[in-house]
Amino acid sequence: MQLPSKYFQDIKLLQILIKYSDYDLNIDTKNNSMWLELNKIFPNGNLLDKHLYELDEKGIIYYEEIGEDGFAPIILGRIKKETHSYLTQLIEKTEIEVINTENMIKDLLTFDPEKLIKNIEKAQKDLNSAKEKALENDLLKPILRPIEQIESQFKSVEAVSRIYDDVYKNIIRPIQKEGEAGVKQTVKWAIISIVASTLLSVLIGNWESLYKLIVN
Repeated sequence: MQLPSKYFQDIKLLQILIKYSDYDLNIDTKNNSMWLELNKIFPNGNLLDKHLYELDEKGIIYYEEIGEDGFAPIILGRIKKETHSYLTQLIEKTEIEVINTENMIKDLLTFDPEKLIKNIEKAQKDLNSAKEKALENDLLKPILRPIEQIESQFKSVEAVSRIYDDVYKNIIRPIQKEGEAGVKQTVKWAIISIVASTLLSVLIGNWESLYKLIVN
């Protein structure tokens, strides 16, 4: 499975530059094969030039084009020790991305929506009970407003939980049955990422906060 990463372009670019550098760290800028590989990552030549200059400004590589308008420029390039350090940092960041994504998918695929709905229903009963007691006791009436605010937010959380239940039954559950190996060959990982980053985070995060408020 190929994971999209914001570091992917830089990693591939630096790997190619290192691949086409010699013992003295000079980049073989006259090698057409190198530019063909770079163009696969940056199809737009202007963006490629811009990015190479940005890396030069950051001190990660040396890159310069010498020449006059209307003539092919002389391109000079060189990798540095900073090139390898920066590449290592990018790879480490990508590894963290992969681990976080795997954990997120694991949590999503092992999530129990029925348990969540039961907890929401229990919290709703606790909320109703607290409201009834506040209505019966003048000393507790000042907490009616906070209860109403919680109740209003709680309705939206409950609505999201119902949507998530449908998503679980129609998308996530079939994926669980299909197995990880089969899923890797489909676009369902994109669906999982969207669900995990939106519904699950909103649902779980809001519900825990609201439930703590209710219990306390």
